[in-house]
Amino acid sequence: MNKRKKVLLLTELIIALITILFVYLVFLEKENVLKGFIKILISPTVLITDFLVIGGLGATFINAFLIFLFNYSLMRALGTPLNGLAIASFFTVFGFSFFGKNILNILPFYVGGILYSKYEQINFRDILVTISFASALAPFISEVAFNIHVFNEYAYINAIALGIIIGFIVTPLAKKMAGFHEGFNLYNLGFTGGILGAVVASVLKLYQFVIVPQRIISEEYDFNLKLISISVFLALIIIGYYINNKSFSGYLTLLKDDGLKSDFVVKYGYGLTFINMGIMGFVGILFLVLMGQTLNGPLLAGVLTIVGFSAYGKTVLNITPILLGVYLGKYGTKTDDFTIALSALFGTSLAPIAGVYGAFWGVVAGLLHIAVVQSIGVVHSGLNLYNNGFSAGIVAGFLLPIITTIKESANKRRINYLKNLKVMHELIRKSEKEKEI
Repeated sequence: MNKRKKVLLLTELIIALITILFVYLVFLEKENVLKGFIKILISPTVLITDFLVIGGLGATFINAFLIFLFNYSLMRALGTPLNGLAIASFFTVFGFSFFGKNILNILPFYVGGILYSKYEQINFRDILVTISFASALAPFISEVAFNIHVFNEYAYINAIALGIIIGFIVTPLAKKMAGFHEGFNLYNLGFTGGILGAVVASVLKLYQFVIVPQRIISEEYDFNLKLISISVFLALIIIGYYINNKSFSGYLTLLKDDGLKSDFVVKYGYGLTFINMGIMGFVGILFLVLMGQTLNGPLLAGVLTIVGFSAYGKTVLNITPILLGVYLGKYGTKTDDFTIALSALFGTSLAPIAGVYGAFWGVVAGLLHIAVVQSIGVVHSGLNLYNNGFSAGIVAGFLLPIITTIKESANKRRINYLKNLKVMHELIRKSEKEKEI
């Protein structure tokens, strides 16, 4: 069986597993699933809105499964290459279907992306991953369409038009923004979304658009979510092991990768990539257990985003310093453990800093991240779901020149030291020759 068939087998098996668990949970819950699903579709989704509270477990899984199926079908139909970044987008969007994204508020971005591809005369397949990430701004659609404070008969049309405009302009913006952090922020669309979201939110506020912040977090579905997560992560490891000729050979080499613009699928193959994804999923769950956190929609999204980007840059070695840095940021502050846990999971976007410059700078990046992320959300009014990606872009852009300056200064001192040492040796040699004469 060739690699392509093996990958498709993996995908189908995971889809089958999720479907079985999905059906089990829907029928297990004694709730009006359809009513809950409609509530998810018509609710404002500003940060933080946990769909498990809004619609219940069954309805949330209907939403997640529909988004999962939509993106998977679109990628298959268009023939999008299943590389590391595509896998990262797939898992990230799926994760955020538990809070913030629904099958209704993501669609206008895809329409805008299609129009952009026609305008630029390029294949939509080539920008599909970018557009899927752009759904970070999905709360704008729900806010404009269903905000009770400013609702009018044109709200739906305005929301769709706004989403199409964002989908149209996000691709060229993302290309420009990538240079700011030089790839050291893995969530480039989070940074792009933050800039774009700040502009759009400012325009809305100019016209007295009321945006009400939310903090809706579930606490009652910990066991069910962990059951699903562990099943999927274990499946990834087992099938990755099978694809990798029934071995973990080469995994240590992957662990040593610095994670900077690293497509693990291209560099190490699907087998090792899936093994890494499964292991990283368990690492994310373990971190939450150690933090004493109940698994909910936002935290599950954080774990799934780590899993997705474990195909594109993240390893146990380069995320650990970031997690530690964010965790240390709780001491001496009033930051609650949920915020620390959520910021740590998403803050692993800065993993390449630890991978390239070492654990110390990874910890520093984590500390800066928890400081910035708590203040930066006000800029876009909580309407950019990838707020941590926005923060990580700022931290990377701020920290990189400092690291570079220190490194260059240290190298200059080392070079000068070696030069002086060479001169001293020459003088000693010359002095010894004079003595001999």
